[in-house]
Amino acid sequence: MHNIGLIAGTGDLPLHVADEAATRGFHVVAIAFRGFTNPALERIAKETFWLKLGQLEKAISIFKTHGVERIVMAGKIEKSNLLRPWNLRLDRRALRLIRSMADWRDDTVLAAIADEFRKDGIVIEEITPWAGRLMAPLGVLTKRSPNETQWKDIAFGRTMAQGIGALDIGQTVVVKSAAVIVAEAIEGTDKAILRAGDLGIPNGVVVKMAKPQQDMRFDVPGIGPSTVDSMITARAIVLAVEAGKTMITDFSETVRRADKAKMVIVGIPVDGPVAG
Repeated sequence: MHNIGLIAGTGDLPLHVADEAATRGFHVVAIAFRGFTNPALERIAKETFWLKLGQLEKAISIFKTHGVERIVMAGKIEKSNLLRPWNLRLDRRALRLIRSMADWRDDTVLAAIADEFRKDGIVIEEITPWAGRLMAPLGVLTKRSPNETQWKDIAFGRTMAQGIGALDIGQTVVVKSAAVIVAEAIEGTDKAILRAGDLGIPNGVVVKMAKPQQDMRFDVPGIGPSTVDSMITARAIVLAVEAGKTMITDFSETVRRADKAKMVIVGIPVDGPVAG
């Protein structure tokens, strides 16, 4: 039986990936982070090791000791946590890596981490083969569909989201009447949505797209029940996500909450008409 490594961040996605790998007969060797990773992972993974953020040398050593040559990263850890010293325990290898980076953009950080693992013969793979059933399909997923005005805002928001993605700023915008209310930055999708609510502008349209240069090995766009909860708080009404590149954790519960709140969730293409 082969081993597969898992670097587990927040949310339920690491649980889905670990379960899929275990179902296929893999032994899952997981690196988890206290205060971030769901402890339920221990019931699925063959072995789970709890580290602090920044223990790069230890993570590599664990994988090598267990004969792991392929790993998957699942579940996000917001970059803001890497800027809070109390969350970190940087070892010498991590410090060297940080000093070598030109900037702290997501693409820079994640590519540098992947290169560091590769030096020890460990390859970070795309997550989609392990979570394909979680990817958003094309089309309207809820009972309600967008109206004509909302379709126009979805098309506008797609362009804006792809624009900030190309600059490696974020993946999500909240728009209304062809105006950007909020663009996601370091805070993450849910907090960006809540920030739009703080501005007191109801009925916003949330659009989340993969970055044009999105590396599907890590930081794959994702939504879930908490996204809908944030929209309820912010009084947003439509959520459009890129079909085939956005993961929906707990699909049925996400749609159920959206239907209960009379919201719209729709999977849209990367280009062309947004309405199918």
